[in-house]
Amino acid sequence: MSSPSFRRALPRPGAAPRGHSNLLRPRGVARRRDLQPVFTVAQLPHRKQRYETVGDWIPGKPAQIRVSRMKDQRYVFLVALHEMIEYELCKMHGISDEEVVAFDVNFEAERRLNLHPMDAEPGDHPKAPYRNEHEFATMIEMMVAQKLGVSWSDYEKTVLSLGPKPKKILVRPQAKKRA
Repeated sequence: MSSPSFRRALPRPGAAPRGHSNLLRPRGVARRRDLQPVFTVAQLPHRKQRYETVGDWIPGKPAQIRVSRMKDQRYVFLVALHEMIEYELCKMHGISDEEVVAFDVNFEAERRLNLHPMDAEPGDHPKAPYRNEHEFATMIEMMVAQKLGVSWSDYEKTVLSLGPKPKKILVRPQAKKRA
């Protein structure tokens, strides 16, 4: 036998009992002035980055994440995600923005001297002060890319297309020496 109380329809989980619609409402609705963002994420033309990079983090309250503009918004999301992870890990391990930027700018100067390949990533270099943080962020970035249906090779091509261009070396034929 069943008791009559079990025959009543049970309310949905999280639903307020009838006649008490205000029981689950928050005491105060958050207003814009109450919100304190931790990060701001912005797209900008690649040429307006602080230095030669597709993604950049700048400490502060809120920390700024700057991503070079790309047509596929999933790519922008992936770069921003990478930068947020890298930023938090660098902050946790005491690696400053100044150290990261100095290494990256020096790496790009060395690249112009052909000391690094055009597709080399500064954060992957063994001497990068943020190498472990960068590699972990890349690992997460790759997993999320897979879930988003992003082809990693297409993504890399797009990101590399924004980066430094190989310098065109104009080779002129040597003048023939007259005897």
